[in-house]
Amino acid sequence: MRRASADPLATMAGLDGTAPGLLRVEAPEIQRLGDEWAATWPAHGVTLSLGQLRESTDGIHGELSVVSGVLGEIHWGRLNLASTSAREGLVRKLDQAAPGLPWRPILERVCRQAARDLRSGEPARPLVPRLADEVTRYLVPKLLLAGETNIIFADGGSGKSLLALAIAEAVRPGTALPGGLVPTAAVPTLFLDYESHRPEHEDRLARLQEAGGASADPPIFYRPMTRALADEASTLRAEIARHEVGLVIVDSLAPACGPEPEGADAVVRTMTALRSFAPATRLVLAHVSKLAAEQRSGPVKPFGSAFVFNLARNIWELRKADEDGGADLVIAAFHRKSNAGRLYPPLGFRFIFREGMTSLHAHDIGQAPDLLARTSLAFQIQKTLVPGAQTVADLVEATGSTKDTVARTLRRLRGAGKVIPLDEGRWGLSA
Repeated sequence: MRRASADPLATMAGLDGTAPGLLRVEAPEIQRLGDEWAATWPAHGVTLSLGQLRESTDGIHGELSVVSGVLGEIHWGRLNLASTSAREGLVRKLDQAAPGLPWRPILERVCRQAARDLRSGEPARPLVPRLADEVTRYLVPKLLLAGETNIIFADGGSGKSLLALAIAEAVRPGTALPGGLVPTAAVPTLFLDYESHRPEHEDRLARLQEAGGASADPPIFYRPMTRALADEASTLRAEIARHEVGLVIVDSLAPACGPEPEGADAVVRTMTALRSFAPATRLVLAHVSKLAAEQRSGPVKPFGSAFVFNLARNIWELRKADEDGGADLVIAAFHRKSNAGRLYPPLGFRFIFREGMTSLHAHDIGQAPDLLARTSLAFQIQKTLVPGAQTVADLVEATGSTKDTVARTLRRLRGAGKVIPLDEGRWGLSA
């Protein structure tokens, strides 16, 4: 019987016990958390950890830590994994710090395996025709596509951060958002904050929990951010893996992009970094331009490069109702993009603020004329018909549209079974 050939790398490094004259070293225990890579040799009491791995024109570089169970950390520094001279210099240092251990085969194994893992990536697999499971396609129905990058954008002070925290609170057992938006899974959340600070979010969370009585598990992890997201991506992938995070919230996109956030390069780098956090679902909060914020009707797009809109898979625009003197916050979410099917009708929410408590409720945006004006004419017509039948002239006056446009929209709604003609030229909702 022909014997399978030994792994040449293991033989050269003395790892399989077949090479005469070389130290024999058992295979290590390997653990990966995102981009962090650790190999432990229990028999020798040493662990080598690699992080911040980057490949450039002169090879793969990473930060290497060597820890001895007896001596503690005996080395930390940056290493070019493919550099023979760099590895040999490190072997000499380790031999001096902890003599008698097989440092050369250990280091060869770690560097070679880490390089292979970094370069291998995801293997190519054939596409298999398979209908998506509509139940688990969304982490939060309509609002968050599971495993994808979702954006909620609005002008400042529109309640983006508060709504995002309410969503993080909703992905816990026994909780949900109003309007039947029941999450499909309970997952830990990682909140990456570029704008505020921990005490503010903890205060908001306490007020939301006072109203909803949510469980404290799975947790919401909080991390203040100052550097560009792409520069922190390696560390964040390790955090996501370590805590088994299922939802990542980024507040907000412009500072996450770093310098020149309106440029295509900064946006593409950031969106690519977000994609690397999969399978976690990503929710990114974004702003609008000053001109878009002042626009009184019609859809707008997030601030920045066109790639913000193009690379996100699911996008909602958030608008705050005009001030009416009340203490509550009324907002509407308008679906602007979906790569998973049709656009959904607008969603209305009302935050009610009471002493030590914040509660979130569904809200009929038909009660907020300025929000209703931002919806499609078909939606406005149906909302106008809720109290009772109306003539075309009534609908023209209510919507501010032209007679021909209203008549054309009514015919389309009739074809869809949404409205029906009645006597005396009136129209009503289908039963």
